Order: sequence, then C-alpha cells, then structure tokens
Amino acid sequence: MNLYLLRHGEAEPSASTSAGRQLTEAGHQEIASVAMQFASKHLEIGACFVSPALRAKQTAETFLSHIFQSPEPVIVDVLSANQRAAQLMQFLENVEEESVLLVSHNPILSELLALLTKGNVDDLVILDTGELASVSLEVIGLGMGSCPFILQASTSIPAS
Repeated sequence: MNLYLLRHGEAEPSASTSAGRQLTEAGHQEIASVAMQFASKHLEIGACFVSPALRAKQTAETFLSHIFQSPEPVIVDVLSANQRAAQLMQFLENVEEESVLLVSHNPILSELLALLTKGNVDDLVILDTGELASVSLEVIGLGMGSCPFILQASTSIPAS
C-alpha cells in the first residue's frame, strides 16, 4: 500500500469553531504547489479520506483538482483532529485500495507517520501545514513502512 499523508494547508487563525476554520489564500497556494509536485511524479490515488474539518475538506478539494483521475473524497471521523493514530491504523486495515490519500491534521498524521515507519512516536517528524509524506508498506503495522519522500510547498525533500 502507498499512503500519502497530507496535512491541511495554512488556515485562518480563528473561526466560530475550530472545525470551521478555512484555508487562507496562502494555504490554497501551498496545497496547489504540493499537488503539482505530486502530479509530476505520475502517482495515482485510488481513494481519498478526509477529516470533517472545513480546512481539510478545502485542502482535499484543492489538491485533487490538480491530480489526473482523482477519486471523490470521503469524509471519515477517524481523521478528526482529536483522534489518535492507533484508531486510524485500525481503519486502514480495512482499506482495499493500493494507493490512499489521507487529509487531516497534527498530531494524528505525524503520529501515524512515526508509528508506520519507526514503530513508536519517540522521534516524530512533525508535518508542517501543506506537507505531504509518502509511506510505502506491504502491511499496516508498527515499523512496517518506509517514507520515500516528503513534499513541501516549494520543494521536495528526501526522507531521513
């Protein structure tokens, strides 16, 4: 399975609710930049799961608009900001698609990246807004994956 963990773009600092925060113009630009880098790699996405928060939905919409033959995003509560990575791992065990985009928040995405690639959360790589981390793995499990690349708004950095 190839997982793509995309943290939402820069969002407005406040709204009537946290879930109602919208992407800023800079946030849309971050995501468009990352999407174009992703598209240049000729990678496919078989499924897209998104947090119910507005900024995550807007991130998915912007990202997918730059991807050829993109799937319809599916809103799932397990990607909400208050969820934990262990619950998300259980969800992923039932996903059949080979290539999956997850659009969510921290700490869940950074925790998931650490659990899948290192087996623990002791050495978190904190995903910044608009960053996309690729995780390649045969089975969902602690330390079972590798991170071939992380895309940032203006550049691609190799995973360490």
